[in-house]
Amino acid sequence: MRNFIKKEGFTIVYMAVVFILIALIFQLFDLPMAIYSIIFWLLFILSVIYLAAKAIYSHRQLDLKHENDLLKAQRLTEHNTAVNQRRNMEEYFIMWVHQMKTPITASKLLLDNTDGEAIPALKQEMVAIENYTNMALNYLKLTNPDRDMTFSQVALDEMIRPLIKKYRTQFIHQQVTLHYELLHVQVVTEANLTSLMIEQILNNALKYTVNGEIWISFDADKQILSIKDTGKGIQASDLPKIFDKGYAGFNGQLNEKSSGLGLYLVQLASQRLQQPVTVASTVGQGSQFDIHFHQQDK
Repeated sequence: MRNFIKKEGFTIVYMAVVFILIALIFQLFDLPMAIYSIIFWLLFILSVIYLAAKAIYSHRQLDLKHENDLLKAQRLTEHNTAVNQRRNMEEYFIMWVHQMKTPITASKLLLDNTDGEAIPALKQEMVAIENYTNMALNYLKLTNPDRDMTFSQVALDEMIRPLIKKYRTQFIHQQVTLHYELLHVQVVTEANLTSLMIEQILNNALKYTVNGEIWISFDADKQILSIKDTGKGIQASDLPKIFDKGYAGFNGQLNEKSSGLGLYLVQLASQRLQQPVTVASTVGQGSQFDIHFHQQDK
């Protein structure tokens, strides 16, 4: 209202001057005041109608301007989001393609070697290729906001046992002892993405553990799945960044197989599923990754 009065101030003043001039004319020429009253009230009513219409129109214009500003801001946000998603996808797949070259090149070299001892190593490289392929597919799923999450009761053993079988050659090759007994428990989660989280954490443990041990356990009271290893451990300065895209840290610089993509996918899945992942590590002693599942009603 204050803005309207300020905007229409000249019009209001002009109307007031007209009323005063009409009154002066009637006074000077001694015209009947009854006629003046009729003219006054007629002009007054018309003025009120005019100002009311202007006020409604002005208010509507402000509403339209506000709506237009909101639409512009929304469009800008959507544009920036799309640009960021495209940039993130480009960066991810550039790193992915780069990482794919390593197992493919290694596989070619192993195929050139007719020695039967190369077969286990070749199997490991094929597992690496399969892993990177699954990472690419899961990245597309995780970055799709329209993909619905279907939660259900899932047996942990049904997710863990296939992964142990998949990586058994690597366990044997790196002389890693696995401590795992059937858990016989179910958790509320989305099976595919949780399996992805477990696989990437397990794969990460195997990368940095040689002649060591890995434990897989579950705390039923806290609904926490733990994967612990006796590998190199993670430096304290690296811990806050290990889930960043492309971050390999000091250990990654020592391991050519480190991509910095696996734990990034774990973080994406963790956020989508609202299943926090915590890490504790000591250099030279190993690391422990904990996946916190949703508490179930007892």
